[in-house]
Amino acid sequence: MSNTLYKDISAAWATEKANEELQNLEDLRLSKMTEYLSKIRYALTETPAENQLQADMYTQEALNLEFMLKDLLMLRRKKIIRAAMAQRRPLGAMVLSEEELYNRLLRGFEGHSNFIRETLTGIPSSTLTQPTEDSEAPSQDDVVDYVIVRFLRSIDDSIIGIDERTYGPFKKEDLITIPAANAKVWLTDGTVVRVSTDGGGSD
Repeated sequence: MSNTLYKDISAAWATEKANEELQNLEDLRLSKMTEYLSKIRYALTETPAENQLQADMYTQEALNLEFMLKDLLMLRRKKIIRAAMAQRRPLGAMVLSEEELYNRLLRGFEGHSNFIRETLTGIPSSTLTQPTEDSEAPSQDDVVDYVIVRFLRSIDDSIIGIDERTYGPFKKEDLITIPAANAKVWLTDGTVVRVSTDGGGSD
């Protein structure tokens, strides 16, 4: 198995532990890490029963990888929560699922800040921006997160986004804004990379 990937996971975990600020982590890099863990688990299942030494080595490696990856992601989650509470964006690049977590937390904390202001002033924010009869204010669950991505290879077919819009086909180097949920698979298989709009994103 790849000693390079094991070292990469170990280094990412150690760096995250050693720094207060969120460190850079890209979707494709995390995908390779989790794929490596899957390969170790598969190799363990394929190890002959009589080869106990090899089985023990794979078992220990899998346990080490599971611990480091889980702790890495939990450390990152704590940092993202802290940043959202402070209503500031983390400096390090986030993978897409972390970005979605941050955006939802930020909306939640902003909503609670509005609640505090309403409580202190006695003026509900809903009286300031009343929805029309024809429209309702969207709930947090209705909000669709979008990302800007750059295509590293062409996609010949169109897709229907979760926002029910049609996207594509796509050419290599196209820059497209699409729903984050639709970008997930492409981000993890290297079809696209995210493009930062604030100077702190990933590429």
